[in-house]
Amino acid sequence: MNPRILVALALVGTACSGEDHLYKASIRWTSWGIPHIEAQDIPSAAYAQAYAFARDGACILADQIVKVRSERARFFGPGEANANLDSDFTHLTLDVYGRAEAGFDAQPQDIKDLIVAYVAGYNDFVSTEGDTLPCAGEPWLRPIDEIDLFAHYVELGTLASSRALADYIATAAPPGSMIRGSADPAPLSRLARSKPGSNGWGIGAQRSTEGRGMLLANPHFPWQGELKLWESHLRVPGELDVYGVGLLGVVGVLIGFNEHVAWTHTVSDGQRFTFYKLTLDPANPTRYLYDGAYRDMESQTFTIDVLQDDGSITQTNRTMWHSHYGPLLNLSPFGWSNEVAFTYRDANIDNIKLIAQFHGMNRATSMDELQEVHAREQGIPWVNTMATSALGETWYADTTPTPNLSAAALAAWDEARKSEFFTQALAANDAVLLDGSNSLFEWVDDPDARDPGLIAFANVPQLERDDFIYNANDSHWLSNPAEPLVGYSPMHGFERTPRTPRTRMNMRTLTEMGPGTASGTDGKFDLAELQAAALSNRGMIAELVRDDLVARCQGVDTVAYLNPDTNVTEHVAISAICDAIAGWDLRLDLDSPGAVAFREFIGEYPYRELFDAGVMFSEPFDPEDPIETPNTLAAPAGEETDFALEALAGASLRLAKAGIAVDATLGQTQYTKKGDRRIPIHGGGRPEGVTNLIDYDVLMTYLEAPMSRGEVINELTGLTTEGYVVNYGTSFIMTLQYTDDGPNATAFLTYSQSSNPESTHYADQTAEFSGKRWRPILWTDEDIRADEQEFRFLVVD
Repeated sequence: MNPRILVALALVGTACSGEDHLYKASIRWTSWGIPHIEAQDIPSAAYAQAYAFARDGACILADQIVKVRSERARFFGPGEANANLDSDFTHLTLDVYGRAEAGFDAQPQDIKDLIVAYVAGYNDFVSTEGDTLPCAGEPWLRPIDEIDLFAHYVELGTLASSRALADYIATAAPPGSMIRGSADPAPLSRLARSKPGSNGWGIGAQRSTEGRGMLLANPHFPWQGELKLWESHLRVPGELDVYGVGLLGVVGVLIGFNEHVAWTHTVSDGQRFTFYKLTLDPANPTRYLYDGAYRDMESQTFTIDVLQDDGSITQTNRTMWHSHYGPLLNLSPFGWSNEVAFTYRDANIDNIKLIAQFHGMNRATSMDELQEVHAREQGIPWVNTMATSALGETWYADTTPTPNLSAAALAAWDEARKSEFFTQALAANDAVLLDGSNSLFEWVDDPDARDPGLIAFANVPQLERDDFIYNANDSHWLSNPAEPLVGYSPMHGFERTPRTPRTRMNMRTLTEMGPGTASGTDGKFDLAELQAAALSNRGMIAELVRDDLVARCQGVDTVAYLNPDTNVTEHVAISAICDAIAGWDLRLDLDSPGAVAFREFIGEYPYRELFDAGVMFSEPFDPEDPIETPNTLAAPAGEETDFALEALAGASLRLAKAGIAVDATLGQTQYTKKGDRRIPIHGGGRPEGVTNLIDYDVLMTYLEAPMSRGEVINELTGLTTEGYVVNYGTSFIMTLQYTDDGPNATAFLTYSQSSNPESTHYADQTAEFSGKRWRPILWTDEDIRADEQEFRFLVVD
């Protein structure tokens, strides 16, 4: 045991009594493995938070430190298709570690103290109790320092920018100098797909039974890897009392509440970077045109250590290239030719305000103060903010770092989207491509912005209401349909454009009022109604077309269908699947026969068809009625075969291939894996338009095998030969209502608190989420002490 620490296993006093020490805090673990920390000061709270976190997730953070230090190849070898080499060279060329050194030095002293304390807590757990971890004994489980941790924060800040482009950065090389052995870059379609989702609602005094604020936090994030969330409660008498979740290894609370304000986040639809197309010198592909003259690219050769199969260490090097905008890219499928290359500029690569931003939010004592933190720090990395207060105020804002382009540049880009091949290709994948040869497309500096080239806080979309605000990953436009936000830069996202089915379901749920609706006869939510709405598992597409579909398919026995697996037209019986959908209760609950059948019916349609009139809908999108349009199941044109009936045939064949009956329930077919255990999971995917998003996606860099799921039969719906396997979606879901007696909240951490398979808290909350058994969040000292499962008293001199 580390001699610096006194660890008392029984209650010996309170953390805030007695003489001061370097760090002094108590940790009370309650049911579900939640640590409630009371400390003598804020650095002591950070120390104890890290100590508690390390029990559940130290191995994941240790792996991430290896990554940002560009040591993956040193510890794990080159990796499959040189993946570890690619990771190391990417983080070197991004100068993640150098940026961390400069960024940490620039922090105010109170933030430095927080980070140093967190590092100390993590290191002390690893040194005293590291043998209890799954990675115990691994050489990469080692002490870290404050620069290591800050490098982790720098890299997390680029989730929606440089991290998303890592595959393209790693393999960028001039023609004739191919980097051999590296994996092919991901297709452009991955850019849009890799954005995490979420729902966030702020309910104001007008729509709350208590006349105070309410919050639904529902981030959709991975259930594996470093982007999982971890729950804690931090208390420093007179200074701090905040509860919520944060990303692994991040000090403080990123989504949560205190006595005065509560907030959540959803990934912003706006741009965190812009691509640039470079016109190259015909005589030299490392020179590019800029305002009529050629510029030389910059290059730097890096050398890394690589573990070999025999245990020896060798070295390898790679030359990486930059334009004045940023790194060069091997942008699939265009690559780097003798005529054209691609590069980008990142709005978040210099964001060093992450911890200061959230530390300020954790301590905010009013909505005004919460907003002041956003204006002062401008450190939110890639998410919208939805907030509510004990007084019943609500606030939506997209304060993410966003490129500031001139009106002329925006107009030229908009025109290029209609005609220029490369610009169109990138726009189709939710990305912006600009002409790198023209200074017109440089970002415009604003002295009020956090960094040069960004939109200042005063010009970002934001809205205050006393009824509600929300976001479900579409743009700011309809944060409340009664007061559309218009006139903002399209770099924040488009206005007056079709919304996703999930956004429409959010809007319908929030705007409906009266008997049988989510907010009931009085149109005001209480906590039970908010819980029911959050997990209602209604599907927008089903509510729009199910009845039309049933009317169309009843009485039809078979349909001619061209089977894409065999390229042979078959006559497929559809009466059974029609009956299953006709009897469905329109919920994606575990015991709802017909939900799977309707999911696979939608799975026959391209996802883009769910946004406007076409193959799915006959009535087009109307920006004056964005909740209810598009709608109405499209009828066959003339003598054409009815696509809706063909879709039922395709759904029947796919389900048969998976060995699933057309009247199967989600409880029989959709589940997550916890060790050898399969836990049924309710909810649905993107095409269905369900708020409780449940899906499969691999969005992690942690060196852990993704959850296995068999042969994929339908990528859009996630159907495989093992059914629907879940490793992504609703993660920390919290409902909160402020009352005269303070906050009253309930929650699930769907994948459970601990990442250690040996922990009793590895799957406990997952089972509760499966059964929709909300657990109370313990806030008062009385409730915490009554539920105490384990106690630690930490003193560091």
